[in-house]
Amino acid sequence: MADDAVVLEVWKGDWDLPSVDSDCLAAIAYCKFSGVPVKVKATNNPWKSPSGYLPIMKHGTTQETKVSNIFAHLRLQGWGADSNLTEKEGADVIAFCALLSEKLQPALLYSWWIDSKTYIDLTRPWYAKASPFPLNYYVPGKWQRHASCKVYHQKGGDGIEDWEVEAKVLKEAKECLNNLSYKLGDQDFFFGDLPSSLDAIVFGYLAPILKAPLSGSQLQSHLRACDNLCRLCNRILHRFFPPTPEEMEEKRKLKEKEAKAQADSLEFPHTRRNKILAGIFAFTALVVYAFMSGLVQIEIVDDNNQSPTRVHSDNDEDD
Repeated sequence: MADDAVVLEVWKGDWDLPSVDSDCLAAIAYCKFSGVPVKVKATNNPWKSPSGYLPIMKHGTTQETKVSNIFAHLRLQGWGADSNLTEKEGADVIAFCALLSEKLQPALLYSWWIDSKTYIDLTRPWYAKASPFPLNYYVPGKWQRHASCKVYHQKGGDGIEDWEVEAKVLKEAKECLNNLSYKLGDQDFFFGDLPSSLDAIVFGYLAPILKAPLSGSQLQSHLRACDNLCRLCNRILHRFFPPTPEEMEEKRKLKEKEAKAQADSLEFPHTRRNKILAGIFAFTALVVYAFMSGLVQIEIVDDNNQSPTRVHSDNDEDD
């Protein structure tokens, strides 16, 4: 087993995830499962990658960017989460990984990059903010075009309507989630008490769908209905990615800030009402004082005789 640490350059995390990218999540999780001494760097810079995508694994003189190649290299070094699997279980890993690539990945790409609402509200601003200048102007658009080409080519060609593509990828993804849920059953992980490479890859796909603030996502809704898959993601996060003290403190401050903002929003209508009432009371008191002190006089003029009648306060002196 090699002694020097493995370096993973990845997209940064958000929504309580160590990374928002599926491949980055799978690579990090596999390292954690296998006991790899890994150093994770959130560089957010795919320009440094030969493939143009993250993660980048660096170990000695070896550099890999494809998840399957990263797993293979780590196994050769003696780090492998699949070492206890039987031959049949190893075949199941290969079969389910192919299923995920064919059925679930297109729906994830569609939901993340092709769905216009999610792209405008979440994906494009997130990656534009995370990417270093000038990649922030380039990465979101490039990845949207790449995702669109891949999904439309894989699911029917250029002549297919948008709604047909969406319906097809969502239908296949839901069936894939059902198969995964059935395979997992009541176990902690897909092959018992210990996680495998399949758990790492499934976690990479499902965790962003589960945790991202998606609005009206059918894929997210269907995943949340698969309780055991949700528990799998949360179990992996709890066991292998516990929050650091700094993260816990930051989360506490954020909750306090949100609670204060909510309290202020609830108090605002009453504060405004009280200020208006106080203003009316002060104005009324000022008018009454002015009238009673003789500062204000009112004259009533009779139109017939043009003789004014003065209404005065009790403080006026007699003529």
